[in-house]
Amino acid sequence: MDIRPGSTVAIEIAATPRSQAARRTLLRVCAKDPAVARQRRRQKDTRPSLQSWRRGGRQWHHQMRTKSPVKLERGRTYRVRATLDVIRDLASVRRWIKVKPA
Repeated sequence: MDIRPGSTVAIEIAATPRSQAARRTLLRVCAKDPAVARQRRRQKDTRPSLQSWRRGGRQWHHQMRTKSPVKLERGRTYRVRATLDVIRDLASVRRWIKVKPA
């Protein structure tokens, strides 16, 4: 892959990675897409993040889990800025993605 640092690239998911490490890497890289970041901020503002109540004389807490807006489905496209860490991560999962300049 010949990607210049600082450029914007489009990442298309060609296949779902089989290993857990590759899935986590792709989730982390695709989460840097500005549209995904906006959706995550909107989710954070609207969900009741921490609920607490009294039970048996003690405070109980429950924090809601969120669903990731990134889906590793074939054909999905994400746009990210190609920093050095992103380029290194993309090189490690290049079997499952197609990278094009955006």
